[in-house]
Amino acid sequence: MLDDPTRERQGPPAPPAVVWVMALAFTLPELVSQFGDAGMAFRVALVERLAFFDFYLSEAMAGRPVPLEFWTSFLTYSFLHGGLVHLLMNGAIFLGVGGMLANILGTGRFLFIFFMSAASGALLWGLLYQGAPAAHLVGASGAIFGFIGALKRWEWRWMRLTGAPGTRFWGTITALVILNVVLALAGPGGAEVAWEAHLGGFIGGWLAADMAAPGRAAPSPI
Repeated sequence: MLDDPTRERQGPPAPPAVVWVMALAFTLPELVSQFGDAGMAFRVALVERLAFFDFYLSEAMAGRPVPLEFWTSFLTYSFLHGGLVHLLMNGAIFLGVGGMLANILGTGRFLFIFFMSAASGALLWGLLYQGAPAAHLVGASGAIFGFIGALKRWEWRWMRLTGAPGTRFWGTITALVILNVVLALAGPGGAEVAWEAHLGGFIGGWLAADMAAPGRAAPSPI
């Protein structure tokens, strides 16, 4: 049977509703934050309540009391960003890779990978970060690296089952390492890039992939 000649022209399906809703949740706080002094005050209030603070992790590990917001910030930090450039970079990748993953898994399992990757990214950042005591973590990049980790986990299983070459797999890993080095040396606007959160997110996504889709094996599109 001949292939449908329109199939290649159709391209990948659009991101499902959950991805657009989350992208909107990333965008609105950043847009409001742009409006003068009131916007800056709004940003400060959001950071205080939603960002992940390394200081509180140290306090919790020492057995000292921490506010409730610390525990929820393992997830909520991923909805804040450090500026429009940060938002645009993460937002574009989130729509592309996140949309692809949500179409594969459906809403529930997509959210599971997102939040597990975000949490593992925050945890590893908090454990490894050696900068300013009052430093905080924001951004969806830990979860985004978790998406890539999930795709690579399924690709790894695909390689083991089929004997397919690992050129794309190791090429992506190498590119991610180089990207993090470049961003760490020349982050947008002088911002400090949380490579620890990227690594933690990747590991979290790799582990979550087996729980979200046991036995899945597939070549990765990236």
